Amino acid sequence: DKNNVKELILIGQDISLYGKDVGRQCTLTELLRGILENTRSIRWIRLLYLHPAHISDELIELMACEKRICKYIDLPIQHINDRILSLMNRKTTRREIESLIRKIRTKIANVFLRTSVIVGFPSETEAEFQELLDFIKEVKFERLGAFVYSREEGTEAYAFKNQLHHKTKQARFDTVMSLQREIASALNQTLLASTREVMVDAKQEDAKDMYVARLEQDAPEVDGTVYVQSKRALTPGTFLKVKIVDTMEYDLLAETL
Repeated sequence: DKNNVKELILIGQDISLYGKDVGRQCTLTELLRGILENTRSIRWIRLLYLHPAHISDELIELMACEKRICKYIDLPIQHINDRILSLMNRKTTRREIESLIRKIRTKIANVFLRTSVIVGFPSETEAEFQELLDFIKEVKFERLGAFVYSREEGTEAYAFKNQLHHKTKQARFDTVMSLQREIASALNQTLLASTREVMVDAKQEDAKDMYVARLEQDAPEVDGTVYVQSKRALTPGTFLKVKIVDTMEYDLLAETL
C-alpha cells in the first residue's frame, strides 16, 4: 500500500482453501477483511482461482458489498457432465455448479465470470461434449479458456481406457473456442458507446497516442485489452474514465473523456 500499489492479485490453485493446508483457522474471507482494513490506496483486489466446491456464502457476501474487490470470479469448472466431473475427481456436480452460478449472479451486481474447461478427457462422448457446449451457450461466461486434455504420466487419468484421438480433441477445442468468440463478441457489443473506468497498463509502443488498459473485469495477460486513444500522456497505474468507441472479438477501443 505504501508503495503505491494499484492492484493486488491473490493467486493460487484454489485460494478458497486458504489456510487449510497449514491448519490455520483463518479463512479467505477473513484474510480479505484484513487486507481491506490495512490498505487504502489499492483500488483492485483480484481473486484467482476459486474452486466451485469451496466458495462460501460469506465470501460471496463480502465480494458483493466491498467495492475494492473486483467483481470478477475465476471459477474453473473443467466440465459440466456429472460422469466426467467424477472421473476428474472434481468433487462437485452439475446441479451444485448451476446453483452456485445463480447465487453469484444474483448476489454480486455486474459480476464477470471466467471459467476454464477441458475437452477430450478420456472416454468423453459426443453427447457429453454437447452437454458442455449447451451449458456454455446457456451460461454465457464473460470470460472462458479451454484446454485440450493432455495425457500425463503419473496422473490417475493416464491409465484410463478410451483415450481420445488428438484430432477429435482438437476439433472439440476449436468448437468451444468458436462458440466463446461469439459470446465474447456479443458481450463487447453491449459495451459500445458506454463509459467505463479502466486502469492503464502501458504505452502501446507501435502506435502513436495509444495506451494498453484494462477493465476491472479483465485479469492481466489472460483476458481482453482496452486500447485507449489519448492525446495526453498517461502513466501506468492511472485510473480514468473512457468511452468505448469500437469493439473486437475480445478487445475494446476507447477514447479518453
